[in-house]
Order: sequence, then C-alpha cells, then structure tokens
Amino acid sequence: MRSYFAVTVALFASFTFSQLLRADPIENAVREIRATYNTIEEADLSGKTLKWEPHNDPAQGRLTQYYSDGNLVKVHLSFGDGAHGGSDEYYYYSNGELFFAFVVGGYWKFSGRAKADGQAETVDIGSEHRLYFKEGRLIRHLYKHAQSIDPALMKSIMAATENAHHDDPEFAGQVQRRAILAVSASSPADIEKIIYSE
Repeated sequence: MRSYFAVTVALFASFTFSQLLRADPIENAVREIRATYNTIEEADLSGKTLKWEPHNDPAQGRLTQYYSDGNLVKVHLSFGDGAHGGSDEYYYYSNGELFFAFVVGGYWKFSGRAKADGQAETVDIGSEHRLYFKEGRLIRHLYKHAQSIDPALMKSIMAATENAHHDDPEFAGQVQRRAILAVSASSPADIEKIIYSE
C-alpha cells in the first residue's frame, strides 16, 4: 500500500512540476523566441550592406540588413576601432519588432608581463550577450565572458563557458536603441549615428 501511495505522489508531483514549467510565461516566450530565431537562421535571406569608413576616425562599421519575403528579419552590425577591439551585433525582428539580440564583443590589452622572447604579453578578452525581448521589454539577458593570452584558444574557451543570467539594463537599452535605429539605416552616416548613439 505504501509503495502505491509513493508512486501516486511521485506521479502527481511530476505532473504538477511539468504543468508549472509549461505555465511559466518567460520560459514560454524564450522557447518561442528560439523557434523564430531558428526559422530566420535556416531561411534563404536576401541582404543589402552599407559600410562606414571615415578618413579621420579610427572607428569603422558595416551593417547588413536581411530580408525574407520583403520583410526585414535580421540585421548584422559590425563595428570597431580597427586594432584594439570591436563588436558584432545581430538583431532579429518579427513583424517589425525586435525580439532577440546576440552581441559578441572583444578587445585586447597588455597583461603587464613579458613573454619568453621579451615582447609584451597581451590578453584577449571576449564576451557574448543574448538578449530576449517581448513587446519591447527585456525578459532575459544571458552573458558569458572569457579571456586568454593565446588568441587561438579564445573560441574553444568561450564555447566551454556557461551562460549566466545577467542584469545590465543600461547595456540592454543601448543594444535595443541600436537595433531600432538599424531598421531604417540607409546610408554610411546612419551607421555612424547608430554606433555613437547613447
């Protein structure tokens, strides 16, 4: 009799827990976002590219807008200062609304140590942000960070690093503003405005 009762309680608890997971609106929204993201990534998209390469500024940028059936669904904004670092930002849209942004950033700095050959040692530092939006509001922000003195190892170190929940409304707001401006970008000057928007 006890084993029957234990099995019944376990089944009820399992069913209740699975119902709670399904009822979580954030998890449901994230699942929908991931499904829409996958659909866009698997689609055959057409694109147009703009470049901003000023003569009097070390910064530069490139923006590609991607379309599916005439609708903007993705923008890739790449910008940096040439030598020390840069960022690649990917914005995803559904029905004209930003729902996801993936931001990959990196830069290098001196470690303060010397290598065996006497040259100054440098450290590469990278980060990834995954920002999930619903109805214009950030609902989840995942973040990972890695560094290495061997640039060839950065990709594998980053891949092995777990995402952590992150709370940086200022950063998320900057990304969201750039994503909104990227929708209507049509000239190199627009890329400059996006990069320097605060």
